[in-house]
Amino acid sequence: MYLKDFNYLRPKSLTEACEMLQKSRDGALIAGGTDLLVEMKMGLRHHEDIISLVDINELKQIEDAGDYIIIGAGVTHSSIANSVLLKQNYSALSEASSNVGTEQVRNAATVGGNICTGASCCDTGPVLLASDCILELTDINGSREISVKDFFVFHRKTAIKKGEILTRIKVPKLKAGTGISIEKFGLRSAASISVASAVALITINNGVCAGAKIVIGAVAPTPFISESASKILIGAKIHELIHDSELLNKAGDAAVADSDPLSDIRGSANYRKQLVKVLVKRTIKNAANRATN
Repeated sequence: MYLKDFNYLRPKSLTEACEMLQKSRDGALIAGGTDLLVEMKMGLRHHEDIISLVDINELKQIEDAGDYIIIGAGVTHSSIANSVLLKQNYSALSEASSNVGTEQVRNAATVGGNICTGASCCDTGPVLLASDCILELTDINGSREISVKDFFVFHRKTAIKKGEILTRIKVPKLKAGTGISIEKFGLRSAASISVASAVALITINNGVCAGAKIVIGAVAPTPFISESASKILIGAKIHELIHDSELLNKAGDAAVADSDPLSDIRGSANYRKQLVKVLVKRTIKNAANRATN
């Protein structure tokens, strides 16, 4: 299908972009365009105004801010995947971005676009949710911050209000004794949409699990924290986390019980539940190993 006519607007500053978005009746933002343009060509959506963020350099920075890393919403997945700063301080985000689409897609697609789709299978959402990252939303009246756990409302629905632009992501650096890992399963080795994913963030203190967060993706309307699976790990000894154990089986079963997958062309609900248990066990092991190294 061909794209219908639209007005292409290219602001030079964030202020100008906010003003254009506020004035437009149905304006849509575009960064990489790897989702928006495909949906428009398929006739799933149409906008009279497309507002490009490509010239706004402040959205393309990765900065060291002490205890946090600040990532502009316009940073591409390739930049995140190759960032030494992120590899050293929040490696799972680099790993998640390195598995988004093909290399061509990663060179264009942005982390902000990935989150703002609101898709339950978005690759970076579960990783950001694991450490309760903060998102900055900006409009003509200024900026506000929102926790990523409050950002995902439902499948394809987020907490962004009309006229707002996701501008920055505030990622806490991992502290000593904390490890994070992501496991994703797709139907092919490259360019796959997630059928199920799991993220584990584990903190070890004196050989015992002092903190845990298990996040699941693509098996509910939004990425979500499995509170029951997370609680099961608290107080566990390190050997229970890095080797096959009954504890890991219980955590996997708890995550499955918390999930609510649908059946679609990529897999049945039952298949996804089986994947969740396997992925949760794998990612706990890996995160625990990283926490102790």
